[in-house]
Amino acid sequence: MDIPKIEEEMSQLQNRLVFLEKQLKEIQKNCEHHFKMHPNYEKCIKCNKVNVLHY
Repeated sequence: MDIPKIEEEMSQLQNRLVFLEKQLKEIQKNCEHHFKMHPNYEKCIKCNKVNVLHY
């Protein structure tokens, strides 16, 4: 592979990642969360959203 092809592929992957992150946030925003408790955080069993309980 040459440099321009690698850079183009990286750009496409970055754009895809941004798209997927937005989709994930939207799904988590609209989820009716069912949290499973852990000592320091809770995690939704439906959408994997994590809420930190202790710092």
